[in-house]
Amino acid sequence: MKAVVLHGPGDLRLDEVPEPALPDNGLLVRPGAVGICGSDVRTWRHGSPRLRGPQVLGHEFAGVVEASAVAAVRPGSRVAVCPGAPCEVCRACRAGHANLCRQRRVLGYDLPGAMAELVAIPADWIRTGGVVALDPAAPIERGALVEPLHTVLNGQDQVAIQPRESVLVLGLGPIGVLHVAVARSNGATVLGVDPDPDRVARVGGILGGDAVDRMDDGWLDRARATVGGGGFDVVIVAVGAPDAVATAIESVEPGGRVLAFAGLPPEARTIGLDMNDLHYRQLSVVGAFGGTPDTFRRAGAWLERSTLDVDAFTPERFGLDQAVDAFESVARGRGLKTLLRPT
Repeated sequence: MKAVVLHGPGDLRLDEVPEPALPDNGLLVRPGAVGICGSDVRTWRHGSPRLRGPQVLGHEFAGVVEASAVAAVRPGSRVAVCPGAPCEVCRACRAGHANLCRQRRVLGYDLPGAMAELVAIPADWIRTGGVVALDPAAPIERGALVEPLHTVLNGQDQVAIQPRESVLVLGLGPIGVLHVAVARSNGATVLGVDPDPDRVARVGGILGGDAVDRMDDGWLDRARATVGGGGFDVVIVAVGAPDAVATAIESVEPGGRVLAFAGLPPEARTIGLDMNDLHYRQLSVVGAFGGTPDTFRRAGAWLERSTLDVDAFTPERFGLDQAVDAFESVARGRGLKTLLRPT
């Protein structure tokens, strides 16, 4: 079968690889839509310490069950699959932080991922509830959004956004758009900002023009005017830019919370912080990484209720043989959510 394999930093190929066998008490899934995210691009460019050799990439996907060794999951079912399966017994898992489990195995890193014509889903994914049934009438592309959405839900859990709070989202890539949509659905007043005028216009068509603004010379004054001239209760950093956390701290209200959601490339992962600013303004800066099977199931339910325009959100779609073009498109910031269509 055909699969997109990373052989080393910058070396992405479409290879012929053996078809996987049906795992005991597991599934074989034929991916229908696979998302490419910022971490995929960083892995493509820089490699990853998790990779021990050539690996089939792809950790955010939905597809059709080709074969099943699980009585409750029938062949032909449409499913979304959580990328990681935690151990459920370690300290992190018992504390409710399954995303931080050191024994957690992740598709596309520890096991072959979904940028292929078939992907094996081992029994651990069934045991942990990491396989979510999808509406067979909904486009398969919607199912590929469950994974990025579940990371957004985990992030917003960390800052506990409340109804009627004010939220500023820095960066209107696919993750930033989902942050705006989720916070609004929870009753917050939300503004998303981005320096790219084309992206702001495109996102405005999805979220509504009153929910977005361009980061030009006067953006912060305009943003503060939407909350009575002060700062925001919560600021979410949804862009991997070293100066974004400083911008967040500048725009958050005293006593507010900053969510450092986006990772940074290896050469720029250290930033400076004014500790007196944190101290005297009593600010909280928290991180967020990935999600859990629980947030994955919640994300599936959220999407079932959502009216998000999937076609507008996923305008860039490529075949497996166009994988390098697709990764380059994401690296250049084109479109919003870029998908591979293996079948």
